[in-house]
Amino acid sequence: MKIKLFLPLLFCVSGLHAQPDLDAYEDGVYRDYIKTVRLHVNGLALSQPIAALGSTNSLFLSFDELDGQGTIYYYTVLHCDRYWRPSESITQFDYLQGYREGEIRDYDISSGTIQNYLHYYLTLPNDEVNWSLSGNYLLVVYERGLENDPILTRRFMVTENAVSFTTSIRRSNIVSLRNTCQEIDFSVETEQLNMRNPRAEFTCTILQNGRWENRIEDIVPRTILGTFLDYNYSGKIVFPGGKEFRNMDISSMIYRSEDVLDVEEYVEGFSTVLITREPRDRLAYLWRRDLNGMFVPFNRDYMRKHIPPDSLASTLNLVQRYNYREQQLNMEYSDVYATLKMPPMADRNIYIVGGMTDWKMLPEYRMTYDDRVGGYIGKMYLKQGYYNYGYAVADELGRPDFSLLEGDWYETENQYTLLGYYRPLGGQYDQLVGAVSFGTYY
Repeated sequence: MKIKLFLPLLFCVSGLHAQPDLDAYEDGVYRDYIKTVRLHVNGLALSQPIAALGSTNSLFLSFDELDGQGTIYYYTVLHCDRYWRPSESITQFDYLQGYREGEIRDYDISSGTIQNYLHYYLTLPNDEVNWSLSGNYLLVVYERGLENDPILTRRFMVTENAVSFTTSIRRSNIVSLRNTCQEIDFSVETEQLNMRNPRAEFTCTILQNGRWENRIEDIVPRTILGTFLDYNYSGKIVFPGGKEFRNMDISSMIYRSEDVLDVEEYVEGFSTVLITREPRDRLAYLWRRDLNGMFVPFNRDYMRKHIPPDSLASTLNLVQRYNYREQQLNMEYSDVYATLKMPPMADRNIYIVGGMTDWKMLPEYRMTYDDRVGGYIGKMYLKQGYYNYGYAVADELGRPDFSLLEGDWYETENQYTLLGYYRPLGGQYDQLVGAVSFGTYY
């Protein structure tokens, strides 16, 4: 999908600025040679991209360019409303300080790898691009002179932290959903906002594991007691529990993890074959540590150590101890083959889905049935690391549905992110006045 975008280079002195026009305000990668895109809080590899208003160098963007061109990339940020539509009542002049775009100047060349690549990275906000308003933002990266054809986009949020949340997670009160779903109750203290009509001015959105496609939004308070808003609904704020995500430890091109059947090295690169798995919808719940669908680039070959049974725990303990070059520039890319053993489904396509696909059912992650193995085979091209994923089909709205092949259990450990948006009567944009992430632990 190509996104059309027009971005002037600098603020005009006159202050007359056209709002850039995008086909989609969402996470996306629009070049097949751009890989391993990540945006998170600086120093916290598994965090949601949420920055506090007024902070500097809060967010960290990184990605690899595999064609080795050494392209000069530029970036800008666009303010959005709570529905991820462009904020039409304000311009970039209103919410950006300094320049409207910046250049990504920091990049390094891979070292000692078969697949050559350039690793780009950027911290935000910085001296070139800084924001002055809270809310939803879209980061857009594009080549110099090709502002109308971005290479990637990433959502992030900037919060004022003007409200406080109290949250809880429990089994659904609805009998039919009690064993499969999780219900969220919460309350908000809004004393700092001085609202006149909370039901019209204040609304909340909840994400499960950073997924935007199945978010619950426009949540209004059930009861109001002064500045205290209560959202203790019964059966309204409910998510399917899912199962702990499938693990893919491909951090080594020398040793096999418990997830890998075989690793082969060829002149042109590596090939990694995962152990054949089956659908889990009929299996009992089994807790296993996971990354809630996310992934962490990691190179275990640097230490030349065998992979322990609990490879995820080992990865999380070690990932912060490696320096930049070992973590990002000495990592190989590999063709990764996954097999799901099951009868063919004549009317459904099966996809590998996770944070590595931006929670989308991408064509390159669609699996094909192979009679020789009696199941579906998928091929991915991934950097060394630790990945979470699941097998999904499309639901009636075209979104990834994990329930059919993975199953749902209320005991599953998930991470939720609660966002509070405030737009006073007559206000021009949606302020993000609070954000909190919390998990389920049974």
